Amino acid sequence: MTTIDPGAELKARIAEIKERFAIESAGGKLTVRRDDGLYRHLEVEMPKSSAYWFEVMTWPGALAITGHTGSHIFRRDEDMLLFFRTCMGPGPDWKIDTRYWAEKVQPDGIGSTGVQSYAEDRVKAYIKQAAQEAEADHPGLLAEVEEELFSRYSKADLETEAGAKAALAAFEFDGFRFDTAGWEFTEYDYWFLYTCQALAWTVAQYDARVQVAA
Repeated sequence: MTTIDPGAELKARIAEIKERFAIESAGGKLTVRRDDGLYRHLEVEMPKSSAYWFEVMTWPGALAITGHTGSHIFRRDEDMLLFFRTCMGPGPDWKIDTRYWAEKVQPDGIGSTGVQSYAEDRVKAYIKQAAQEAEADHPGLLAEVEEELFSRYSKADLETEAGAKAALAAFEFDGFRFDTAGWEFTEYDYWFLYTCQALAWTVAQYDARVQVAA
């Protein structure tokens, strides 16, 4: 597997989301509802639509964000705005360590953090590439894969991670079976990546507001 690069995919997705957020946040308004030490309530309205808003709240040891970004709770340091500020570094071109920030998200009652989601397009690309590479040794494999996994009449469920793994485990043709070792079935969720941009923007806006007030 040489043509599928999850790392490159992530960089491209982050660049796309960063560009989208820059457009949507232009003219955005930060309102400080509460600013009492480590207890803060920050509200953001974005001009694109009345539906585009989010809130950031902090208390000792935690930060919560909710709104059109989705909802996440981060825990790491006593002052979570300071945590994100330190991670981002100085200057207007903030840096986001996606993996590190993701590690600070708290799971919900069923153990999910909402950070990762099933990478359907990537898994389909893995399947097609593996079949193409093995076609010479197993003539007819590509046609069988198309019929059994991709056709409209297929019973395979490639829309969920569990369904895809079950379908791949069950597939066999002329001695060929899929070897999924090394396949990455998940990717960072789109709205988690968007949330990272929202948090970085909010910290920068809050800091600028505090500096002006000082």
